[in-house]
This record gives sequence, structure tokens and C-alpha cells, in this order.
Amino acid sequence: MTVEILGRPLALQGTLPPERLQTVAQIVNEQLRQLQRAYPASPISDLVILVALNLAYECLEIKEDYQQLHANIEARSRQLIEMLETHDAYSPPGP
Repeated sequence: MTVEILGRPLALQGTLPPERLQTVAQIVNEQLRQLQRAYPASPISDLVILVALNLAYECLEIKEDYQQLHANIEARSRQLIEMLETHDAYSPPGP
């Protein structure tokens, strides 16, 4: 599949569906264009590094958010299980 980054065609091969790969390329292209407008005198190589750092930072934040969410879900699940077990211990046997 061919994607376009900063007007330059780039042939890519991978296991992602083409639509997904196109979306990823559009994200990178848009971030590069934003940085290019903000820093027109900067070499493309510097801008690429900044985009990589920005995306890595976003990825790290998402991973940390996911880990926190996962920990919260596990804690609440344990609480609910304890509540159910406590309730079962005090419930009279059924018919």
C-alpha cells in the first residue's frame, strides 16, 4: 500500500488493514504538517523526531491510564465479590 507523508509517496507493507494503515499515516502526516507550520526552518528529521516523541508520550499516557483503570476495576471487582460472599454467609439457606 502507498501512503503520502508531506506530499511524498511511501510504500508500506504490513499486517494492518489498509484503512487502518491509512489512518495511522494521516495522523503522522497531520502532526508533521503542524510542526512544519510552527517551525518552518527546522529540518524534517528534527520534526520527525518531535512527532515520534509526541506519539510515544501519548502512548505512555494511554498505557498508564489503562493500567490505572484496570487496577480500579480489579479493586471494585474484589469489593463486589466480598460483598456477595458476605451476603451469602448471612442469607438463610434456600428451599
